[in-house]
Amino acid sequence: MVWLFVLGSVLIAFVVAAVAVGSVTAQQAGKSRPAVYDLNVAVDHVADRLPVEITAEISFDDVRQVLLWHLAFLEEKGVASYGTDADVSSSLVVVTDDEPIAYILGRADDAELDVTDDQVVAILTAQEDYYRRIGAFGPEVSGPDDPL
Repeated sequence: MVWLFVLGSVLIAFVVAAVAVGSVTAQQAGKSRPAVYDLNVAVDHVADRLPVEITAEISFDDVRQVLLWHLAFLEEKGVASYGTDADVSSSLVVVTDDEPIAYILGRADDAELDVTDDQVVAILTAQEDYYRRIGAFGPEVSGPDDPL
């Protein structure tokens, strides 16, 4: 008789655990995995993909600083955060191509870091590949001029 009670208890515990794990798994499956940006990996990734003529002119520290300024720009726009995604905007944020470049060049000028437009563009272009690798880009949004 005791073994029947033990067997029933084990069976009930298994069902409760399976339902709990199943519901949490189903909730997590519906969520997109947050993109985690690792600055050290990003610097290496970007530096490896820069054209030779640019790597001859700037250092790893310069690349790191440009990437940090770009992250600060994205945080100000509400599309990136340090830590949680509580500060990340859930609405559509539109940024022109030259806006982050102008922001970075302004910060570089303030810090007296000698980087050119071409160097910043090359760094940000190489960084786009890193963003794609970590899943930071969502689907493309069609504009008013795009065909249906």
